[in-house]
Amino acid sequence: MESGSASPSSPEPIVIDEEPEKPPSILAPRKGVDLVLEANDDWKIQEIGFDGVEKYLKPETFTDQVGKLARRVEWMKLVGSSTPYENAKIDQTEELDDEGVPSRKGEKGGTNVELVTPEAGPWSSVAKYLHESLSQLNVLLDDLSVMKNTDYMKALTVLDPITIAEPTPEHIQTMRGTQWIWKRRALQEAVQVLDIAQKQRQQALRNLGLSVDYIAHLQRTKFFEELKEMREIWRVRKTGDYVYGDLSYHIFGWKYDTPNLFDISRRSLSNKFETSDLSIIEVSVPKDLARRSMLVVKIVKDDIESGDLFRDPKSNDYAYSYKEVDAEKVKALHWKDSLKWAQNTLLLRDTFNTLCKDAIKLRNRLSIIRDNVLLIRLFDDYLLRFELQWFPFEAGQIHEEGDIYLNRVLREMIIGFECTKFVRPQFFCSMPITHLPESLDLRGCGGFDARQIADRAVTPRSILDRMLDMAAHRALVNMMTEVAELMCGSSVDPTIQYKWLHCGRNYSKMMFQVVSKDYDLYLSGHRMHHTFFASVSSDGITIETKDGMLIKCDRDSARVLYACQYCVCIYQVSMFAMVCRNQWITPFQTLYSNVYALDDKGNPAPNILLCNQAATRSILFKFHVGRDPEILVRRFVVNEKTAKPEEHPWKKLSYRKLYGATFCKKVDALLSFLRDC
Repeated sequence: MESGSASPSSPEPIVIDEEPEKPPSILAPRKGVDLVLEANDDWKIQEIGFDGVEKYLKPETFTDQVGKLARRVEWMKLVGSSTPYENAKIDQTEELDDEGVPSRKGEKGGTNVELVTPEAGPWSSVAKYLHESLSQLNVLLDDLSVMKNTDYMKALTVLDPITIAEPTPEHIQTMRGTQWIWKRRALQEAVQVLDIAQKQRQQALRNLGLSVDYIAHLQRTKFFEELKEMREIWRVRKTGDYVYGDLSYHIFGWKYDTPNLFDISRRSLSNKFETSDLSIIEVSVPKDLARRSMLVVKIVKDDIESGDLFRDPKSNDYAYSYKEVDAEKVKALHWKDSLKWAQNTLLLRDTFNTLCKDAIKLRNRLSIIRDNVLLIRLFDDYLLRFELQWFPFEAGQIHEEGDIYLNRVLREMIIGFECTKFVRPQFFCSMPITHLPESLDLRGCGGFDARQIADRAVTPRSILDRMLDMAAHRALVNMMTEVAELMCGSSVDPTIQYKWLHCGRNYSKMMFQVVSKDYDLYLSGHRMHHTFFASVSSDGITIETKDGMLIKCDRDSARVLYACQYCVCIYQVSMFAMVCRNQWITPFQTLYSNVYALDDKGNPAPNILLCNQAATRSILFKFHVGRDPEILVRRFVVNEKTAKPEEHPWKKLSYRKLYGATFCKKVDALLSFLRDC
């Protein structure tokens, strides 16, 4: 059998080729009849587009054919020429189409406002009245069924209206009065029915004298309402008569894993309907998840003062076992709390196991795992401690321990990891066509070979690696804050202030501002603020001076404090030079100033050398880091080559014994005394 194309083409007759009969043979192939099938009706072409696509008209269906034939029937002959066609509602001015049907115009230009379905013969009115009667009977049957199943509803009899062919005014008044009386009685009976219903509803709220069916109806309604609320948050499925849910937290991947399922059932309450907050839904979570958990992250120091880094085996704190769970107490909890706690336990347990696996894979860090405690080396003598704590599966507030910031960062990273889709979508990319070996072909990816591309590729990092960087940055930020507080509290003159310019997870920056209380007096309104910065990263702390010099302090708090004090010494040199340039109070000449000078021991000691206008005295100030400035005075040497050292010795002055409470006042008093001597 060969079937022709179903596309529109000219119909062809069925061709049957018959061959003369031959005697049957076992080996001879059996031949059938060749048939050619074509479409009976062709689809007419409506239009042919510019792209060559043909659009066809859909053939008429049976309904269309019946409608076309019905329009050809002369209904006026069937009804009669004297009887008008009532249901037509056709304006005589309307135009008829080719088939004799009035054309429908728009609302603005047409006169045919409403088209009514034509009636089917002279019995159409009878059929219409019968249909309306049956509809009213159906409505009445529905009302009776509702009243039969409802306790506080019953049917009442109301007086039918009096119909008189020619009513007199007396009959009309009598009819109106009678109707008013019956309507008032009907309203009174309706009020009594509503009062009874209100009393029963109040009894339902007070748990008084309710029927078993009514209580079951209320419980069933509440159960489905709470089940709908549960489906908005949790994944719920029904298999047969078994309703269960899923506690897994994974967005991508396998769902409804057997160890993470919880059962859903309806709680069996007493005969009296309880109006308390007890949920009618009863859930049973897996026993290994029926305990509350908390993952505590803390930075500890590996010394004798840190105490026990591991959990005491004899202590029962945080060692709540799922074997101690009472199943009845678990079912008595509200499903919102029990499901939230169980999922949190599952999440923290999987997270702790993942952290332990990642810690084992690290090569450059030492880690120890024991009793739900993970210790991993952070830097120097600092350790990062993870502890999984368990608590009883009961209502109550759990005190959060450890570093709250690290706890929240870890939870945010876990949620972000679960919300990340690591499978990249497939797409096409163009590649160069070449026969050269990979070592010689330098046209792709900026001329990098496979090894260089792999080294520069952004590889995903585990949660533990990122957590170690953030914990190291957190520890260094705390160290920098302690150093800043120490400097601000110990230094009275000059005044030191600090503020954070940027605070991030892996990088932060702090600005220090050094000012003097009485600098406005000497600078004559020219405000000068000396600032330096401290950059904190995961690797160490770097101090940046005002001149842009970087001082790397790594992770040593003593070096950080020393670098900050050195910046304060630079400020004192700058302040001393500006006071000396004041021509009205203490005119002195600066011979040289060196902020990179060193003392005898090789430590930084910025100094400045001055002489008065009369060139009789020389003053040398040495600013030692962390100490008071050293002041040396001698007679001015005109010629260093011919002068003898013993004739012009340096005399040391005590900084604390100089007059003045601040550094600027002491310098002003000293320069005023040595100005003319």
